Amino acid sequence: MRPVHLRHAVLYDVANCLIDLFPSGADVAEIGLEAMPALFVSWRTGGVANHPGNIAWGVHYRFDAQVLRGYPHLSDEARRRVCDRVREMSRLLDFNYADPQASSLLVVDVDETVLAA
Repeated sequence: MRPVHLRHAVLYDVANCLIDLFPSGADVAEIGLEAMPALFVSWRTGGVANHPGNIAWGVHYRFDAQVLRGYPHLSDEARRRVCDRVREMSRLLDFNYADPQASSLLVVDVDETVLAA
């Protein structure tokens, strides 16, 4: 697993929960404004430049402000449940590397429903 270096505690926890779902060479970054940071995971499939197999892929996790504010006040068990919910949302992403029409940038909106018990 690649080391994850993120400033925001919510992004750090979620990234560590998700990292094994992505290729081992994936980059994990904190993007956006400091008040509303987002998580971005990106990687490139193998292949020759300008060839259909050589594609940059990315997943942009956008967090609702309530999640960013509420998460730090949760118990350890509740935090694990939040991470598990985001992980489950990520399992639904379809990276069809063989499909030339596949979307290589996907967005996951993490809203306050992940905080529910």
